[in-house]
Amino acid sequence: MLTKKEKHILELRKKGFKQSQIASKLKISQPAVSAFESNALRKVRDAKKIMEFVKQLGIEYEEE
Repeated sequence: MLTKKEKHILELRKKGFKQSQIASKLKISQPAVSAFESNALRKVRDAKKIMEFVKQLGIEYEEE
């Protein structure tokens, strides 16, 4: 699950903000922005792999 800050950073990146701009806006360091972004993208990749595995197994699930 993504944290609130990870979601916020991904939303700002989608809007075209650079890491340095996000750092300034959120009053955190650029390396912190980079770490939050990396962690969020890792979680997204992991979730995608899990969903592919679930699909391969033919497991039915409901999206919330």
